[in-house]
This record gives sequence, C-alpha cells and structure tokens, in this order.
Amino acid sequence: MHRASLILLLFAGEALAHPDHGSGGWLTATLSHLLSEPDHLALILAPLMIGLVWLIRRKSARAARRIKD
Repeated sequence: MHRASLILLLFAGEALAHPDHGSGGWLTATLSHLLSEPDHLALILAPLMIGLVWLIRRKSARAARRIKD
C-alpha cells in the first residue's frame, strides 16, 4: 500500500500537467517531455553537474593530500 501511495504521489500531476504528451506510453512520453523542454532539462542536469563537480573536487583534494604526505 505504501508503494502505491508513493507512485500516486510522484506521478499524479504528470497526466494533468500536459495531456497531449500521452502517446507512446508513460515512460517514453515522460522522457520525451523532460528532454524536449529546456527548463525541465536544466532541472535534470543541474543536480548532475553539481554532483560531478563535488566528486571531482573531492578526488583532487584526496590527491593533494597524498602528495602532501
């Protein structure tokens, strides 16, 4: 029951937000919608870029500590 309520919480507004994006199944419609609109694409790419920068900085800090020691 908890999984069903979580699924409804995450995907309930999707069908009502853009009713014309429903062709081809929900997965392809969602992906095409997210990747075709720049603001949605930015919401996907921003956390990925922040995480990538954080990982690179962490790795370079570890390398600097190894060289220092």
